Amino acid sequence: MSLLPKMLIASMLLSPFANAVQAKMVNEVFNGDMLGTTQRYFESIAGIPRKSSGNEHSFRVQGCNITATIDNNDVSALRMELNDKCQADLSTFIDSYTPPANTPLTVGAFEFDNFTFMADCLSLCGNAADPSVFALWEGPRATNFIEVLLEFKLVGDAALDAADEWEELMKKAAGEDYIMETRFNCDDRFNTQGYNAFKNVTPTAITIGHGLSTPRSDCAK
Repeated sequence: MSLLPKMLIASMLLSPFANAVQAKMVNEVFNGDMLGTTQRYFESIAGIPRKSSGNEHSFRVQGCNITATIDNNDVSALRMELNDKCQADLSTFIDSYTPPANTPLTVGAFEFDNFTFMADCLSLCGNAADPSVFALWEGPRATNFIEVLLEFKLVGDAALDAADEWEELMKKAAGEDYIMETRFNCDDRFNTQGYNAFKNVTPTAITIGHGLSTPRSDCAK
């Protein structure tokens, strides 16, 4: 047998194993055990970042975009962009609070509904960038007070319809200036309405960690 057929056979035999390794690598990087590790250790698993900006370091792991927030040389948060091929396993982060397996990752899939809803912008946002709505959950002591942030980029019909529904309910109750000045980011009056609007919408990204930066971070300033 010539060398070429042997190489083809070897490639076919190794293919399933290679796929298993690829799937495992994403879960190794986007993993609760990585929180609190040093930048050097994290990069020994994730590889060299493709881009760094301040404390944000971007990695490409088996086709999935993962960002590590590194403060004082330690990983404080991990973010993953979600799609059909890149799905987050939350079990290593929040254990029993993780939505059931084989369930679409939405706010409605969690057993809790105490999310805080906020947004970059809901009205007259301009064309500079696609705005996002965020749903933040702050875990109890059992999760070491970890924070889970679901991001809904307002580009698909489901997310846009949900944002419109939430905006109209707030506008009717609090007025247009309340929306224009994004005052909804600084109080909890309309979290229930946000939850109901986005309950079944699939997020475009998820961030898990401590001290997460959100549109609400500016409220105390």
